[in-house]
Order: sequence, then C-alpha cells, then structure tokens
Amino acid sequence: MRIAAVASLLCLFAAPALADTLLLRDGRIVDGRKMVRTADGVKIEFENGEVFVQRGIIEDALIEGAESTFTPVTDEERAKVESGLLPYEGRWIPAKRRAELVAKKIAAKKADLEEIRKHAEWKDRWKESTPHFEFEYTVPPHVFTYYRDMMEAYFTEFAKVWKVSQPKEFGKLLVCFYTNLTEFHRTGGVGGGVRGYFKFVPPLELNFYYDRIDGRYTEQVMFHEANHYLQLLLDPKFSMPHFPGEALAEYYGASVYDPLKKELVVGLVQEGRLTDIKTQADAGEMHDLKKLLETDQLYEHYSWGWSFVHYLMNRPEHRKKFEKWVMALVKAKDITRESMGDMKTVRGPEVLRSFMKYMGLKTEEDLKKLEKEWHAYVKDELSASSARGIAMAAMGAVNTGRTIRAKRLFKEAIEAGDRTPSTYHEYGRLLMMDDAAALDEAISTFRKAIELDPLVGQFYTSLASALIKKEQKPEALKLAKLAMELDPDDMWLQYRAKELVEEASK
Repeated sequence: MRIAAVASLLCLFAAPALADTLLLRDGRIVDGRKMVRTADGVKIEFENGEVFVQRGIIEDALIEGAESTFTPVTDEERAKVESGLLPYEGRWIPAKRRAELVAKKIAAKKADLEEIRKHAEWKDRWKESTPHFEFEYTVPPHVFTYYRDMMEAYFTEFAKVWKVSQPKEFGKLLVCFYTNLTEFHRTGGVGGGVRGYFKFVPPLELNFYYDRIDGRYTEQVMFHEANHYLQLLLDPKFSMPHFPGEALAEYYGASVYDPLKKELVVGLVQEGRLTDIKTQADAGEMHDLKKLLETDQLYEHYSWGWSFVHYLMNRPEHRKKFEKWVMALVKAKDITRESMGDMKTVRGPEVLRSFMKYMGLKTEEDLKKLEKEWHAYVKDELSASSARGIAMAAMGAVNTGRTIRAKRLFKEAIEAGDRTPSTYHEYGRLLMMDDAAALDEAISTFRKAIELDPLVGQFYTSLASALIKKEQKPEALKLAKLAMELDPDDMWLQYRAKELVEEASK
C-alpha cells in the first residue's frame, strides 16, 4: 500500500499487485487497495477503516472492473442492453466495441501512471525548455503545465512594463520545481523555514516546491522569488535595495493567472499582508513612511511596503514617477551607489533622498502629505474580503508565535467560507491548546479537515490525540493505525502514531 507524494514512490515500493489506482489533482497516487467508485467520489478500503475521497480532488481513477460493468435502470436502458448495446462516453455502441475501447482507455491510463512513476525521483526528473526557462521537475505533467504557462506569462508581463530581457551570458533561467516540501529541503539543500529561493549568483537558479494542500501559496512563493530574478535583469550587477525590492516582489506575488486566456492579472490584494496591517491600523499603529524608505532591512518592507507600492502603482499621478525612480536606482547618474561584494546597491538614506527627488517631494511636509494619503488608502480603499486571505494571515500569526491572534483569524476564515484542509487542522490544533471546553470543537474541526482531504495521516493523529483526551480510545486506536497506513514514508508521523496506539491501548 502506498499513499505518498509521487517523488518518493519508486524508491520504496515495487509495482502494486492490484490494478485499482487513484490519481489526485495535486499529484498524489494511491494504489494497492481495493476501491469502489460512487456517484460522489471513490471509497478506498484500508485495514483500519474506509476512506472516502471526494470527486472534486480526483484527477483520474483506474478501478478494476469499474469501466466494464453497467447495470440498466430504466426500460429504455434494458432494451438497449438486450439489443447488444452498452453506453460509452455519452453514446450507445456494440458491447464488443465498447470492450475494445475500454481496454484501450485502461491501457493508456496505466501507461500515463507508469510514466509518472518513472520520473518520481529527482535523478529521473522531467526536463523541459520554454522560451525563457529551463524547467526541471518531479510534479506530474498535469500539475506542471499550469505553472509552466504561468511563468511564461509572468515574464512577458514584467518585461513589457519594465523593459527587461535575458542577457545572452545568462541564457534561460533554470527553474527547479519539487513535488513536496521534504524533497525541496533534501535535494535543494535548504533550511526548514525556507519555502522557495532565487540563487542570484551565476549560474542563476529558481527553486520552489508544490504545496498540494494550498496551491495558491505555491503561486505566491513562485511569483515573489521569480520577481527577484526579474529585478536582476534590470542590471545583473545591481542588487535592488530591500525597499523597493521586497515590496515589489510582494506586489507581483498577488498576481493571478488565467489558464484559459493565458493572461496574468497583476496588482491584486495580498490579503494575508493586508489583514496583518489592517489589525495594526485599527490599533492606531500606522507605519512611518520616512522609516520605511530610509531603513535598509525592515520586515515591514514586505507588509507595509507592499501596501505603499500598491498605492503608488494604482495612482496615475504617482505610478510613472515611481517606475522611473525604480529604474533610476539601477543606472541613473544622480543616484549614489555603494559596493556590495561584486555588485552595487543603494543604501537607505540615498533611497529616501532619491525617492523624494523623483517623486517631486521637496520638503518633509510633502513626504508627510504623501504618507497621509497612503494611510487613508490602506484604511479606506484596500479590503481583505476573501476567506483565503484571512487564513493566510492566520498562518502568518502562527509562524510568528501569535497564537491568540491566529486562533481568532482561523475562526474568521472558516466562518467566511475557507475550505482549505490545513486551515481546519491548524485551527483544531490551537483549540487543543485551550481548556477542555474547546475539545469538542477541536474534534469537529479535525473531522472537517479529514472530510476535505482524507489522505493526510497527520489529520488522523491529531483527531486521535483529541479523542484520547475525551476517553474515546477505541476510535482513537483505529485512527492512529489508519494514519500509519496513509503516510508510511513519514517517519515523524509513524513515531507519533505509535505513541498514540500505545496510549489508546491502555
């Protein structure tokens, strides 16, 4: 039995004995277990329980006998069957011809799945060249195609606005796209807190991974890190200052790609960032513009800096001046640059001075006036209306240790309609940290996470832990064992599940 990101399939297991195979839209493969197709999805039988996978997350299913059976219900259907006809893809055809087409279809599906397995390890990764990139990847082709086209649309959009091109000495950018976080850390050789990075010294390289639970997060990381590459194309010998560099990367990080039109929409709201700064604004903690501009390294360049760039890019009277200033930072003779290793950059005080000059701000009063307009824009015009944006802000609060704020935001996100499994799981974990009164809510929240994605072992161990606290040990024991079946490759989960099995068995 295997349920794992496809990158780890081949090295640990041989070909499955059973033909039943499920391919999920996020790239996971499930096989080696008996499956039953239903009107709403697929049921999978495990030793420790049955798992139901909703149709909405399934890419394809290959189930023994499912394609060849048909039970007539109406008189018309019975008459068709008696005359030797069977339904196939919306039409009635002779049974023999249907059997041939079904066999051909199954053979094609098997070949596709086998091809995915052949490229599961990084050493066997796919490679593909596009007009501006050299891609190397282990995600399944149906996942990769979307990101490939998105990257090309991104380059085209940025190049049109900022007039960049790829230097011949650089060639196409190498983009390494990993199938999960574990593979990204292992093969990419990066620390646990890194989610994507751009290597800015030759040979240039962009690395990121596919977050199968939250694909939107994958896009934002990709857009942000790729923007550092695009900024470098303005001049490979120049390192963009932290502001506006990180703020611009966040501005483009909120882009959305339309795969039908093959177009990129930029300048949307970074709702996770906005929720964060809105909370500060509501408390009267508005960020100082002068500090934002003259400080070399500032976390607020990602949040407040993003909102300032968003304001400037959405005001016709400011946009052209701002774009001209960014370009001037790179090469203009009236701006002083300092050495940074083999590159040049502009330090904080000069960032402030040059910004005021190019924006036509003659005095600090002018700067304060611009600050006041920006603050009003944040308060009155920017809005974080989507549930997903609120959930992203909640996850940011978790990562910075603000658990009370995170719990409140997760609750708001769920009430607003967010259906991301990790949102429910993280909210449940925070509820588990509260008193016993919150335990029932934590249990129902974990169950919802499992309903949305029933193939994540960690969701089951969290639920089992909560059920043990409720003295519901028989169900907890079953869930802990099921978790071990679901994620056999996750050694931490195996260890935790074994602890729960022992505790539930007492």
